[in-house]
Amino acid sequence: MDQLKYFVFNKKKDYEFGYRQEIVVTERGLALKEGVSENGIFISRLLDSGQEGNQWHRAVIQSRAYGDDSVRFSFYCSDEAQVMVDGATCQWEELIRSSEISLEKKHQIMEPYLVHIVQNPQDIMLYHARGRYLWMEIQLFCQAGFFPEIHHMKIYAGNRSFLSYLPAIYQTGGREDFLGRFLGMFEAVYQDFEERIADSAKQLNPMTAEPEFLRWLAKWIGISNAHLWQEERLRLLLDGIVRKNLIRGTREYTEHMISTFTGERPFILEYGDIEEYRENAKAYESLTQSYAHGPYEVNVLVREQAVSSLREQHALKKMIEDMKPAHIKMHLIILRPGIYLGQNVYVGVNSALVTYERANLNGVAAIPSMVGMLPAMADDKA
Repeated sequence: MDQLKYFVFNKKKDYEFGYRQEIVVTERGLALKEGVSENGIFISRLLDSGQEGNQWHRAVIQSRAYGDDSVRFSFYCSDEAQVMVDGATCQWEELIRSSEISLEKKHQIMEPYLVHIVQNPQDIMLYHARGRYLWMEIQLFCQAGFFPEIHHMKIYAGNRSFLSYLPAIYQTGGREDFLGRFLGMFEAVYQDFEERIADSAKQLNPMTAEPEFLRWLAKWIGISNAHLWQEERLRLLLDGIVRKNLIRGTREYTEHMISTFTGERPFILEYGDIEEYRENAKAYESLTQSYAHGPYEVNVLVREQAVSSLREQHALKKMIEDMKPAHIKMHLIILRPGIYLGQNVYVGVNSALVTYERANLNGVAAIPSMVGMLPAMADDKA
């Protein structure tokens, strides 16, 4: 089958050739300017199908909206690239981008070419859009302090009409009759399936896969808690995991996995790292009390700044359990910043001077009561 023609708005430059009022172009798409209390307007460039009388098929929009009143689309269509303005010929592109012509006058000139108005569309069939050129006007409305955004747009210039596969008697009503519009919905579903199948190879590439497929790929290498990973770090890990899996179970592999998750290199202490201090009895005794649990046990030390939340610490602990060799025990030690009694302190790692915080009795913290301890202390003395 012939490749369908469509236009995509997914980059900043796709929006820069239109007209904007109280609208800014961001990395994600279109958004209202900060401080705008009413609405903003964007008018796109002309989309050229290359064929006069072209029947436009559909528009797929990804947005963040707050109710149907926060986003409004108006679609315009024409077979001519120019229009008469005050008795002179003016290109549509010049009219749209002109800052000298008021918005009210632009609306008056464009009104005869209006074919669709829809509130907060996600997937709309452009049944009445017939003409070589199509352009859109997008209005974003602030809703109770919330600002809608347009993230992605895909406009299909044509479709493969299912009517052409039916006997001639069903085609007499043309493409605008009920049967043609009815079949258009199934054509849209077929298009989506076709595109997903054609792009299926991209889902196997960690750098281009959708987030849901990314977590699916992570299960292939034994990461069961991929939903706890930051998306960018998970992509970076999966991109080179095939080569790293050749050394799975080694110290290098463990360091690679943890450093990718936390963003910094961990400190790993094995039993053999302590054995070299055996000749120094005092140092050896101190080290064995702090670290050495046996020849098949390993300590992994990670700064608290790298895994600041309990959620991240739980994810890291689960990941360590999943990737360690079967006969090895690995202990995760979180290094808090500051110098405290009973805590290991490493110069340049967590040897920071911290200030004491005031006690806060907020229903969560509590001071142990001495009343209940007095009988117990009396019993001990007796």
